[in-house]
Amino acid sequence: MRLLTLILSITTLALFGRALAGLGGFLFGRGRIEYIVQGLLLGSLTTVAAFWTWKRYLKELDAEARSREERDESSS
Repeated sequence: MRLLTLILSITTLALFGRALAGLGGFLFGRGRIEYIVQGLLLGSLTTVAAFWTWKRYLKELDAEARSREERDESSS
């Protein structure tokens, strides 16, 4: 789960970079509106996906810690 979150986070950066590249093209007279739209849309989607997977991973960690505590309490 951590690896998936990492990949989604890196993809988010790359996609927002694509939006910046499309915007930066206007400095040279070759701006690309579709790069900006794609970068912002897909970057936002991967951001949401990364947060969702991270939240899910934290829930798994919490459940694991609780079960470990319960085992420790029952063995004492």
